[in-house]
Amino acid sequence: MSLVINNNLMAVNATRNLNESYGKLATSTRRLSSGLRVGTAADDAAGLAMRELMRADIKTLGQGLRNANDGISMIQTADGALGVIDAKLIRMKELAEQAATGTYTDVQRKMIDQEYQLMAKEITRIAQDTDFNSRKLLAGSGEDIEVEKSVAQAIAGQTKAATKIRSDGNTETWGVDGPTSEKIVAAAADGFGAQTTDGNNITTFARPTATIADKAFDYTARSGLVEVNNIVDQATTDEAKIDMNTGEILSGFTDIKSSIATTSYKGDTVIVEKRAPGGEWADITKQVDAGTVTTDNGDEVRITVTKDDGSIVRDTFSNTDNQFDLKAVAAGTDYTIETKAASKTSIKVTSEVAAQKSFEHTSKTGATVTNEAVSKFSDKASATLTHNGRTGELDQVSKVNSSASSSYGTEKRPVKEFEIETFNETTNTWEKVSLGDTPGNTADLPAAVKKFRITADFGNGQKVRDTFSNNTNGKFTFTKTGYGLKLGMTDTVKDEAAKPATIGIQPQKSTTQIKVKSEDLVVVNIHFGSGSQTTDSYDTYINMASAKSLGVGQAAGDSVETKENAKKALDNLTIAIRRKDEIRAEIGSTQNRLAATIENVSIQKENLQASESRISDVDVATEMTEFNKVQIMTNAAVSMLAQANSLPKMAQKLLDAR
Repeated sequence: MSLVINNNLMAVNATRNLNESYGKLATSTRRLSSGLRVGTAADDAAGLAMRELMRADIKTLGQGLRNANDGISMIQTADGALGVIDAKLIRMKELAEQAATGTYTDVQRKMIDQEYQLMAKEITRIAQDTDFNSRKLLAGSGEDIEVEKSVAQAIAGQTKAATKIRSDGNTETWGVDGPTSEKIVAAAADGFGAQTTDGNNITTFARPTATIADKAFDYTARSGLVEVNNIVDQATTDEAKIDMNTGEILSGFTDIKSSIATTSYKGDTVIVEKRAPGGEWADITKQVDAGTVTTDNGDEVRITVTKDDGSIVRDTFSNTDNQFDLKAVAAGTDYTIETKAASKTSIKVTSEVAAQKSFEHTSKTGATVTNEAVSKFSDKASATLTHNGRTGELDQVSKVNSSASSSYGTEKRPVKEFEIETFNETTNTWEKVSLGDTPGNTADLPAAVKKFRITADFGNGQKVRDTFSNNTNGKFTFTKTGYGLKLGMTDTVKDEAAKPATIGIQPQKSTTQIKVKSEDLVVVNIHFGSGSQTTDSYDTYINMASAKSLGVGQAAGDSVETKENAKKALDNLTIAIRRKDEIRAEIGSTQNRLAATIENVSIQKENLQASESRISDVDVATEMTEFNKVQIMTNAAVSMLAQANSLPKMAQKLLDAR
């Protein structure tokens, strides 16, 4: 190496080594003073990224543990209140037992009832006032929500009348208005229509009723009138039969010819339709309003009348070779149908009833809600009007189609989301039913499904859960609507045991009897995990526990003012205590679950902390060894830099020796 003046390369080299050793010394000093192996991204970029995620999870899990402990505190608050309610229920049962004995007078029972009702009010007050961090725990949702609470139960079917017609043309009598020898009983949907004979002429007044969900829909005011004249063919046998449910001639009858027949219809709304053979029904009401409409040969005519009470009747006129004149007496409300000429064959008139009824059911939660029982033109009101003066017997088949529907949510309070689950008895688990998000989507549950439930979430932590059990025969259909979910039930039963010459045949009652458990729930989501998955949290359900929801007290129609009421109250209190115990059992199991969750999350947090420490924390022994090494190297570099800086003086000495 040359001895030079301008560049002291030894000093440059010593400086570089000093800077490198000093940098390492600074890093080692920072690690030892902070205790962190990874202090900056430069230390370990991947390790830093993992560490920051772990640190976030550790902090989150720590808060999750606090959340779970808060959940336990909340449950303990609710359980403590339920314990007080338990004491009140026990006192109420003691009072009911006291009032149920015969040694007290009703006046004394009224005094007992005063304390009884005060205990019930105290239960409601406790339920309404129990809160945790401003969350009401036992007061239910407090929302005016329309949800399913009942389905059709033991619905009576139609009653078909059978009339035995003697060969002399008279009838063995029974009639709505009393028996005479000139009354013919016509089959009707759960009722009878009277027919009066007059020689060869017969005037028929259709007067059927229908019973749906224990409510009679009566349209006797309908002015249905058919005149049939000039009977040319009688029955060919004494055993002639007609199926009164379908109007089908089973045996023994030949055709009937008649003169012009006229029928008039009046109602709140009347719709007139016609259909060509093999075609579709077309609404021709406006055409009839404009003037008389004459149908073609073979056309069928259908008239649907809706009364102001909501009941609906529909008559269908059909034959093979006749025309009808359709006329409007008053547009929209009053019409007549008249045969154009004498009928060459029998005119068949099939009358049907469709009706719906809203009925109330008080749920376990104490909320009174509305349901509908619906029948859609499934009940035949009469057979053909072609049985004038014939000999033989009438056979009929009775059928009933009972249904109920329920809406979850209203337009004012729409369902945020809902969940449908069926119970698998084999696996003893709940399985979700997929319906999709498109309005109009449907899903059917077969009658084999004995238990299912619907949980409707109306937001704000409030849910309503309805569990259906003990299904015996019903078929259920779920329909997605624009505002939530609609549930409908249909149950068809029939009785084919109708006997000739038997009055008042009644089919089997519906065998579908559904037990509905409705819960108005306060739902608190306890979040303890570090993410947003369903496994990172679960809901705590606390049912409403007011006196009315438990089924006791004046608000629930319960008292001990009489001995009979006191005995009923004993049964009600047994159920109420069981309901209260169900609430306590559910929240108690949730508390135990939270305790297990806390233990699991604590272990998870501990292991995550250990993992973060392995990545982030410095190994003091290893780092101290590194520190000593770089400290010595730094000292050596300082010494050698001082020596290197003295080398230019050697060149100066050579210059001075000149």
